[in-house]
Amino acid sequence: MTRFARRAAAALAAAALAATPARAADLYGKPLRGLTAVSVAAVVAAPGRFAGKSVRVEGRNAGAAGKPALKEGDAVLPIVTDGSYELPAGLSGGTLAAEGRAHSRDGGAVFVATGVEVRR
Repeated sequence: MTRFARRAAAALAAAALAATPARAADLYGKPLRGLTAVSVAAVVAAPGRFAGKSVRVEGRNAGAAGKPALKEGDAVLPIVTDGSYELPAGLSGGTLAAEGRAHSRDGGAVFVATGVEVRR
């Protein structure tokens, strides 16, 4: 293959990749504001520190069907809605980004989300 042919093939491949639309996220609840993500481990370690302010958490859904949760190392953070919307049961394997507030509940942490974006 000539140098010109390699460059043309690379240009065509780059154009095809750029033309491929990004996967849209499914939104539940309020639109996310784009807050900087806080680590799941930090929220689980000190949920009270994040109770008074809106924060963002994100990662792979490690929860069972209908019970989304984010996991980082040994830290697991269940995600629940604020009651203004419902999450579908089939979120397994998806990547979640949630904004809301952390709370202490039953001796552990839980994240009460005002909005959740799901990418599958």
